[in-house]
Amino acid sequence: MAQRLAREGHDLVLVARREALLEELAKEIGASVSVEVIATDLCDRDAPARITEALGERGVDVLVNNAGGGWIGRFDAAPLSRQLEIVDLNVRALVELTHRLLPGMEARRFGRIVQIASVAGFLPGPLASVYYASKAFVVSHSEALRDELAGTGVTVTLVCPGPVATEFQKSSGVRGKLGDEVAMSAEAVADAAVDGLLAGRFLVVPGQANLALVALSRVLPNRLLAPLVRKMQAKRLEHRG
Repeated sequence: MAQRLAREGHDLVLVARREALLEELAKEIGASVSVEVIATDLCDRDAPARITEALGERGVDVLVNNAGGGWIGRFDAAPLSRQLEIVDLNVRALVELTHRLLPGMEARRFGRIVQIASVAGFLPGPLASVYYASKAFVVSHSEALRDELAGTGVTVTLVCPGPVATEFQKSSGVRGKLGDEVAMSAEAVADAAVDGLLAGRFLVVPGQANLALVALSRVLPNRLLAPLVRKMQAKRLEHRG
């Protein structure tokens, strides 16, 4: 996302936990745009306030809520601390950053909010219940926010990919290459997201198979979808490290 937005001429503020990787990315992007690095863990309750304070009155024109995490396993067997981290990262940090940075966009009557959700947001999620629920929150919140912001000059783009070739599965406890055969590249998803952003589209679902899955979720009841998701997640659970 950072590389694509830089090619579109956007100055960047990169936020993540690992400062060395952020600095490496900043160097890769080059000198064509300004790149600022803020190394912080968005699971920390005071991180959004620190980020907003660092930005000051300039704020941002484009906010990309991209950070996220998950966990594969039964809800009652998963570590409570990990489940709460998922809520903090996928929901609380997204809500607080958006709430803190939105007023500046409204005052300037221009802004773009990009919410990275998932096709999981349209499905029940046995064996990954908190992750799926967190993405359902992002979907619902984005739909409501779009309506509230109509006419303000601020748009919302909701991006719902399927599996993406990132560190997500590893951080969710899955080892090996399970799912890699259907995973889209991060570059392809980023291009679809930014194309949708620039076109002013609300919903972006990269990949025809993912579009079909979202369409299926609109017609099949959850009681039929849940066993299908459970079967898929059970395969991932077999590969837990």
